[in-house]
Amino acid sequence: MMKKLVAMLGLLVAAVLLIAPSDVSARSFFAHASTSVPAGQTVDDVYVVGGDADIRGHVTGAVVVVNGNLHFASTAKADGAIVVIGGRITQDEGAQTGDDIHNLTLDTGTQNSLLIGGGMIAGVWTLQLASSLLLIVLPVSVYFIGGRRASEWVKRQSGLSWKRQLYLGGISGVMLLAFSALCVVTIIGIPFLLLVLLILLAACVVGMTSLSYQIGGFLQEQWLPNDWVRLIVGATLIAAIANIPVIGWLAVLFFTLFSLGAFTQWLASLRRKKPRA
Repeated sequence: MMKKLVAMLGLLVAAVLLIAPSDVSARSFFAHASTSVPAGQTVDDVYVVGGDADIRGHVTGAVVVVNGNLHFASTAKADGAIVVIGGRITQDEGAQTGDDIHNLTLDTGTQNSLLIGGGMIAGVWTLQLASSLLLIVLPVSVYFIGGRRASEWVKRQSGLSWKRQLYLGGISGVMLLAFSALCVVTIIGIPFLLLVLLILLAACVVGMTSLSYQIGGFLQEQWLPNDWVRLIVGATLIAAIANIPVIGWLAVLFFTLFSLGAFTQWLASLRRKKPRA
């Protein structure tokens, strides 16, 4: 399987080099088996797929070997790029080559590195996709589960000042950070730290529901027919902005502070509604 993959990759590289080589002539070599350039012979390019190449003469263009080894004899001279994929390069003393040499050896170490690197990239993409979906699903779920009360609360929040919510969110964030730091330095405070994380998560979900509704409201008059579509569009816009490099990080900070502020205002409203004894 790996050899077939290497061969396909080499054919692609060779095709690109064939389409736009530096100098193309009838003296170019394109071999699918082992080949050699005798001493005293000059060719433009050498392409070998699935075999070894033995260069003893002069190659004025590119030398490409895929799934094979490349050997330069003492009489060899190569002026162009040298690319070897899935093999090794050996050079005798006296051989003349340029500095444009690329060698990718698909040994066990290289394969492991490629697998680890590809796995990390795939993991980051998966995590990013999951986070984006959660930014959309969670606000919609809160709105659906909360029913009429959630709808009324979200609509009330849209009429409040976002500056006040950011201010309250900043104060709440500082207090949570200070309390978390105090919990970390004491072993008995670890359960309380988990409680803080749960509160922060709940605040983000509740506040993100309100923010999604408000952002979707910017388009409601012209395009959005009802509150559900408004909420989904707002949550989708938040997820899209959060995935923008650098800007997305600042946006996430803004969303978190706004959510904490909205959650704090909600807790304060619950306290005011409590009947006095």
